[in-house]
Amino acid sequence: MDTKEYYLDAFVDYLNKNDKSSGTISTYTANIIGFIKYYVESYGEEFIPENVIMMDLKDYRHYLLNIKRQKASTINNKIAALKEYFFFLKSNGIIKDNPAENMKKIRTNKPTAPKSFSDTEFKKIKRYVYRSQKDLWIAVFELLSKTGVRVSELINIRLADITINERSGNLRVIGKNQKERNIPLHLDVRKAITAYMEVRDRMSISSDYLLISERKRPFTRSGIFKMLKRWENDTNIKIHPHMFRHHFAIQVLNTPNADINTVQYLLGHESIESSAIYLKVRQEDLEKSINAMTDY
Repeated sequence: MDTKEYYLDAFVDYLNKNDKSSGTISTYTANIIGFIKYYVESYGEEFIPENVIMMDLKDYRHYLLNIKRQKASTINNKIAALKEYFFFLKSNGIIKDNPAENMKKIRTNKPTAPKSFSDTEFKKIKRYVYRSQKDLWIAVFELLSKTGVRVSELINIRLADITINERSGNLRVIGKNQKERNIPLHLDVRKAITAYMEVRDRMSISSDYLLISERKRPFTRSGIFKMLKRWENDTNIKIHPHMFRHHFAIQVLNTPNADINTVQYLLGHESIESSAIYLKVRQEDLEKSINAMTDY
């Protein structure tokens, strides 16, 4: 497949200019190539963006749902890629009409509770990290578990984004769509950052990024994933960075003064619907507590 034929190189440039992560760009590209392959095999003709109509996209959605039996979340990710792709094509005058403009995503009846750690798993991971006595590991662990930042946000933390005083601290985070939020720093996070900074200072680092690798370069996404993979292998616990984010959200909701708006702000969600999924988690915890009660 000659990707240049389908404006994929220009599409990638467009995504980069719109500050999409490398992971998103890779996924979007793969999803567009998947649709093109489906189109060619289904209709027996060359893929020309201008010839695509809404019916083709609906047929593809039906194929993914009823033939391939893919999950709604997987299909919706592919629809998001197609909407972005055809929006790009129309914006650049490559096509006259956007066939994906009114394309609907698959509706789900109930939100699925996000996968998080059990209390036992979380304690085991924490004990493993602290026993390593690696200040970098401890700083990463505390930032992930007590600020709820995404990996893309974690690796982009600059020294100027951190404020630590005697009794308080603050982390300035630039999230998706360049949206800024300020997260108060828990005592454990402040201690971890302070200890790590002492090690960092001894390395004579000139970079203004907080997290620096052994090669004295800012950490990358793959670097963080490799670190977590090491933790996963050594603890025999499934670990994904978003699981720390979910754990953080649940812990916040379980505090007396927090509500769903608090979670929305701290996690940097664009809409309240993205945060509402954690209410389901809390409801499940409440039901377990009630069912565990003995007669009194």
